[in-house]
Amino acid sequence: MNPLEIILILAVALIVIGPERMPEVMRAVGKVMRELRLASNTVLHELTEGLDEPPAKVLPPAPPTEKSAPPSDPPEKT
Repeated sequence: MNPLEIILILAVALIVIGPERMPEVMRAVGKVMRELRLASNTVLHELTEGLDEPPAKVLPPAPPTEKSAPPSDPPEKT
């Protein structure tokens, strides 16, 4: 965003909002931008921290266990 675009946006905002409410609106916009920057920095920090950690040790698969034979079918009645 170049400076001319910012000036144009501020001029339109001044016309739409009015000079009385402009400081209040700009403070609110500043707070929102600060919150967004803090949130994005937190996410970025957590991601880089997670990527810097060594990968978890992967355990080899457990050997197969012997299962007892399923119960035999009951004898058929005749």
